[in-house]
Amino acid sequence: MNKLERPLYTIDPHIYCSGTILVNDIPVIDWYGNQTEDGGYLGALDINHVLLQSGQCRVVGKMFPRKGQKTLTEEEAMLIDFYCADADPKIWKSSIYKFHPKIESPWSGLSENINYPYFEIATEIEVELPFVLDGWQNSVDLSKLDKNVLKEKVLEYYRQIHAVLKEHNAGKFLELSREKQKLQEQAFYFNEERRQSFKEGLTALFNQNLELEPLNENELKLEFLGYGKLVRLMKLDGSQPLQFKSPNPKEQSNIELEIKLHVRNAEKGLSII
Repeated sequence: MNKLERPLYTIDPHIYCSGTILVNDIPVIDWYGNQTEDGGYLGALDINHVLLQSGQCRVVGKMFPRKGQKTLTEEEAMLIDFYCADADPKIWKSSIYKFHPKIESPWSGLSENINYPYFEIATEIEVELPFVLDGWQNSVDLSKLDKNVLKEKVLEYYRQIHAVLKEHNAGKFLELSREKQKLQEQAFYFNEERRQSFKEGLTALFNQNLELEPLNENELKLEFLGYGKLVRLMKLDGSQPLQFKSPNPKEQSNIELEIKLHVRNAEKGLSII
């Protein structure tokens, strides 16, 4: 394994269907809804924040039919490439290398004339990081709790976040997200300039005073992630419950805000991570 001072691990997925890619049982891309009707998703995704620490991690690509279809056909496919580079922008390009073989669904079709409602590709990757993130690895296993009671608590937390977003209160949202921000700053080696840039970007978004979609609780489902240590709400169509309406729907979809919650201990309760 190449030795880098500040390794930045990346996956490069191509998704020609609906689907989710998970690292350590955490979704790093959810690709659903109208956007899946034609074409696909292409774009590199940094994954340091979900790796947490050195060692083996499982990567899973879950393939589902495009919107409007009931099954996957020989026309749908998914592939994932794996790269690592030094996070220093001065040497990033010269240091990049493939650290794991590509995984993919059969490019000749899953099976001609046989339609699947679901297909999965998976692998184990080995990573080496200069840190151990204080993430959710030691948090409460939420999957063991009463699901109905937990869902109501999660709903209440989402209502709180929704109220903050509706007020366009960037400061309060940053306060609620402090744990997540700290984790990502360490994972991606933020310096003070990048920290400030992130805050300015969030403030600029809130300052647009975009209309917020209503939180329709009847169309929400509870999802467990991180092998039971994380939880989130999702809409039945696979999109995020918290969305700012697009300022230009013809050119841009709604701006979705993904929220994952954990419980460090019973006394602290739910928090964003």
